[in-house]
Amino acid sequence: MLQTFLAIVGKFVAGCAIVLVFALTLSRPSMPQNKLYRFVLLFVLCVPLNVIINYVNVWTLGYHKTGWTWTFISALLLATWLTFLPAEPHDSSTP
Repeated sequence: MLQTFLAIVGKFVAGCAIVLVFALTLSRPSMPQNKLYRFVLLFVLCVPLNVIINYVNVWTLGYHKTGWTWTFISALLLATWLTFLPAEPHDSSTP
């Protein structure tokens, strides 16, 4: 019982850390403005992100349900969605 609880808490903490690092990477001002370059960059970042999430699932729960096909499909969908999000306006009053 305690081992299952610790596994779930560990998965939650690791998942939050992974999402936080990914969000900080995407919030950098050096994100390419060209949609093709942005898509390639996001796709290249999303595939390892999905692999790391699967590793955390194996580490904490002992299994994962995602194969390589769904890893690439989910990375493709996430990269496409993030590519076409509207860009945030740049505030010239901040350095």
